[in-house]
Amino acid sequence: MKRKTLIFTILLLLSGFVFADDYTLNGVEDKFVGTYIPVDVDNQLKKTKLFYDALALGYPIHHDVLFMGKNKCYSDAGFHDGYAITVGEFKNFRFVENAAGYFCLDDKGNSYKKISDKLNDRGYGYEEYENYILNVIFDFAKDMKNVQIKNACVIIDGVEYNINLDGNFFDSKNLVLILVSERQSYALIKNGVNGELHGIKRAEDEFYWLADEKVIKEFPLMFVKADDEFPAYWNLPKNQIRYLRNLIYARHGYMFKSQELKQFFENFNWYKANPKFTEDNLNGEEKHYIESLQKREKQIK
Repeated sequence: MKRKTLIFTILLLLSGFVFADDYTLNGVEDKFVGTYIPVDVDNQLKKTKLFYDALALGYPIHHDVLFMGKNKCYSDAGFHDGYAITVGEFKNFRFVENAAGYFCLDDKGNSYKKISDKLNDRGYGYEEYENYILNVIFDFAKDMKNVQIKNACVIIDGVEYNINLDGNFFDSKNLVLILVSERQSYALIKNGVNGELHGIKRAEDEFYWLADEKVIKEFPLMFVKADDEFPAYWNLPKNQIRYLRNLIYARHGYMFKSQELKQFFENFNWYKANPKFTEDNLNGEEKHYIESLQKREKQIK
């Protein structure tokens, strides 16, 4: 009986070694080690700033994120189901290097873009991934003096918020991110080019959470990319179109007579007052957008 137990124990140990080896890769090139985001998710996020909607674009076809180590590759589905990619899956992975950076194609043909070289001691790069997401979403607002990105946190008006990337239990309509501060969760909602911070409440069925209607804080122009070519957002409220129109002037250092606009644009690090500004500083495209936006403002009651 003891002999059978010993043999069984040995077999278990051996099977354990085989199982472990199923996840040990044959040495990934150093330049491809790091954290990867699905390309379609990245493109959609930059376009809409809605993280959970972007993540759902290809779910469950692609991995939410890949942490590519030297000898092990981890994937997270929904940011709470971490697992390692098997050798069998990984043998069909491909790597590409070009002028745009480093890319990985998985066994199903999905493409991923490398966003960081760093992984922690356990082979994960969560903080780098969170930092990347924050920098994409706050692309424009991070230039505001009251908004800072600090590692995996965003600081708004002196309050530090962590982010919750698992949106499975939240209503995602216009939901940018779930921000967490002092054990309280808040919904960051997209309203045109504005961002609004709301409290959250449990839905009646108690299976998911909703944004409360009350606006706690508002962030004008958060959703205008820093390099936007002044698109005409025709469906925006009148006050938001006014901000967009004056944004064109602000980028040239126009000195605003309106105290409200003066205070608002002085909150951006890039704003430099130019007392020598004239309409000649504007190019033809900028003048066209200003004229179009003015017409739209007049149409809105």
